[in-house]
Amino acid sequence: MKHYKFLFFTAFLVLWASLLAAQVNAPSPYPDRVVLNLTENPATSVAVTWRTDVSVSEGFCELQPAAEGPVKKEDSKTFRAKTTTIKYEYRDEPVIEANQHSFVFTDLIPGKKYIYRVGFGDFWSEWFEYKAPSSDDRFSFIYLGDPQNDLKSQWSRVIRAAYSHEPDCGFMLYCGDLINRAGRDVEWHEWFHAGSFIYGMVPQVMTPGNHDYDGLMLDPHWNAQFTHPVNGPKGLEGTCFVIDYKNLRLISIDSAGDSELRNEDGFKLEAQKVWLDSVLQANTKEWVIVTTHLPFYSPKENRDNKHLRENFQPILEKYKVDLVLSGHDHSYGRGRYTDNPENGHEVMYVVSVSGPKMYEAGDKDWMEHSGAFKQLYQVISIDGNELNYESFTADGELFDWFSLKKKKNGKTIITGR
Repeated sequence: MKHYKFLFFTAFLVLWASLLAAQVNAPSPYPDRVVLNLTENPATSVAVTWRTDVSVSEGFCELQPAAEGPVKKEDSKTFRAKTTTIKYEYRDEPVIEANQHSFVFTDLIPGKKYIYRVGFGDFWSEWFEYKAPSSDDRFSFIYLGDPQNDLKSQWSRVIRAAYSHEPDCGFMLYCGDLINRAGRDVEWHEWFHAGSFIYGMVPQVMTPGNHDYDGLMLDPHWNAQFTHPVNGPKGLEGTCFVIDYKNLRLISIDSAGDSELRNEDGFKLEAQKVWLDSVLQANTKEWVIVTTHLPFYSPKENRDNKHLRENFQPILEKYKVDLVLSGHDHSYGRGRYTDNPENGHEVMYVVSVSGPKMYEAGDKDWMEHSGAFKQLYQVISIDGNELNYESFTADGELFDWFSLKKKKNGKTIITGR
């Protein structure tokens, strides 16, 4: 009898734990997971996406200029969002069914502060404040390598430290592996918990990593809960795109697709090469930054992505790309380098990590500065013809820095530690 009681008690605990797991990440009628994303025209528009349970069949946004006192509802413009029902399934964990709502605010006035909220009926979010980019050439953004693990308990302090350091940043950029197991909703719950209201005030930009894929399949959360530009190659919507932000052309290359672009039957490598050449050829912006998950040069001793360099580096050097930001290797490396000295241009490559999963950094020729076992965030500032890069540890100490300054003759002066 004692044996049966033990089995019954064990089964009860397992069931109770499953119910608790379902509760912590289950949607409700109230909007949650509110996140802004940059559009391809950030000067006058911004995208917002959020989640509710399926009882809320419609979603609306209310927008008005930022008030100096209490919000007056009659001052708002109301917009109907696009609503899509999504079912998220991950192994034997409780199925999560949700309505994902998205909308793009347009006709914003550069430099103007707005407040907005999202919801329907009696169920609304708080009011979030958002400032449209000003019309000058000055801005900053935050760059974060792989969050991936222990998102609530340990990564949260990094994104909060980064936001506290640079609260007026134009956007936050992620180089993939936002979570550890693609499709697992409870990990997305932790990611959204970590950034909380920050995501609703600062636009987020992310390129996917290998952990954002399950084999050849992109996590279904990705394009349901993020509204990225869809101006890249067909079949790479939401993962490969270009954004012109003031005097910067920002390009996301999906290096995690088609099994890290090594799949012989895949199309994503060739499609992105042709597309990348075209968007760089048409570029009119002073600065060009490429973001991708796999590093062109790895800090890790036993890793090398030569296929990435062979296919993409000549294009980057042909158009004199300034900077490539990446993740994947869970350590830090930064330096100018090339496999093609005859091309006459060396791109600055950076690999960084913001989450607590850590690897050793090797001693490699390409690195001008390196480090290991440090959670880092980077603040990159652009002011006209000058770019300043600073990397900080989780406790706010300066770890690395460099500056790029462009001269009228087309040459770039580089200073750094």
